Amino acid sequence: MSDLGKIKFLRLAGEELSRVKARESIGLLAEKRLHSTLKRWITEDERCHEVKITGRGEKKRRFVADILTPEGEIFEVQTGKLYPMLKKIDFYMTETEYPVTVLHPLFREKWISWLNVETGEAAARKKSPLHENPLHALAELKPFLPYLENGRFRLCLPSLEVEEYRLLDGWGKKGKRGSHRYELIPLALLDTLWLKTHEDYAAQFPKDARLAVPFTAKTFAHITHLRGYDPYNVLAVFEGLGVIEKCGTKGRATLWQKR
Repeated sequence: MSDLGKIKFLRLAGEELSRVKARESIGLLAEKRLHSTLKRWITEDERCHEVKITGRGEKKRRFVADILTPEGEIFEVQTGKLYPMLKKIDFYMTETEYPVTVLHPLFREKWISWLNVETGEAAARKKSPLHENPLHALAELKPFLPYLENGRFRLCLPSLEVEEYRLLDGWGKKGKRGSHRYELIPLALLDTLWLKTHEDYAAQFPKDARLAVPFTAKTFAHITHLRGYDPYNVLAVFEGLGVIEKCGTKGRATLWQKR
């Protein structure tokens, strides 16, 4: 990503921050602000925003694309989980001929500020120890495997620095557990990764000597710092793309090896 692209993002984030928007529910403003910044980062021509797309099927289904460029490319901005987009992406890939790019931000650097519910004052600010990377996005791509190597589908992963404001309205001694997000402010664009070809996805496999020999999902999780089901989902994506394959068992655990 060029410095010009980063400067443009910084300008757009500042403009979105200054806009007055009606708050409909906790967290909604933040999601809309980030979503709007990313849409305008792709194109500031609002004539390309929110365009109705009609399918070629018998039922003539219709969806609204976040962006349809003059060149005929669809961009969908998804700041949350990717799975809710599956029906829409299925529609684009089976009932249209448009190239489709899913733009999904990764929060590589996050600052968290806690707000006192009664006074609105910031009670504390610290840097989150969690850093999202491309593997966190790959963990959500298992349902999209049929399209990952289709020439019409690609994934854009901008890495961002963000500031998250949370309300001290939860339970526990400090009110942090179960708290609500109040704002999510994009601060800066750090980098951008585009994934389109098999080589692009394969290049995301960690370069670690411990994965050069048969390994388990537990080893993979330890190396990548992925949690929960994420390491298993990433392994399933790499297997589906032919990057790795099963090669036996170790006790009750499956062994994997790189092809």
